[in-house]
Amino acid sequence: MNFLENYAEIHGLPSPGRNVNRITQSFTLLPAEMSYKSVYQDFIASLKYDSTLKLLKYDAFRKLWHQLTSYIQIMIPRMDLCDKCQHFQNGLQYNARKKKVKDLLKKYKEHLVKAKLERNYYNKNTKLAEQQRKLVDENYLVTGGKTDYCSVDATAYYSYN
Repeated sequence: MNFLENYAEIHGLPSPGRNVNRITQSFTLLPAEMSYKSVYQDFIASLKYDSTLKLLKYDAFRKLWHQLTSYIQIMIPRMDLCDKCQHFQNGLQYNARKKKVKDLLKKYKEHLVKAKLERNYYNKNTKLAEQQRKLVDENYLVTGGKTDYCSVDATAYYSYN
């Protein structure tokens, strides 16, 4: 299920909180606008023409997903809504005027594009931070263990004026 892990790495976000049922393993959340079916369709589209995996049925794909990569989940619809998303969804749901709905939908789609850019920025910087942390760990190793990260003997005073 390398496809799902790569897919989650590109499109997903780490869980914002701890899941009581999964104490030891963190999980990745795919955006609520995705579905198992849309991920399956992306999977099939990513395969080469002559791949035998193209014969994999949707139900089997979903069953394998749950068995092998249960830590990759799709957010439930209100789980990932920022204030703007909530505003747009409420406006679309309760507005009867076509022109207003069309305008709201356009703004909502623009907002989703910006949110995706922010998600990509977040994921990129998270990876960068992980790489830099590895470098710190590698460069501060000493034969007897690790040194303190703040190994400067100094005193600091804070003033709250």
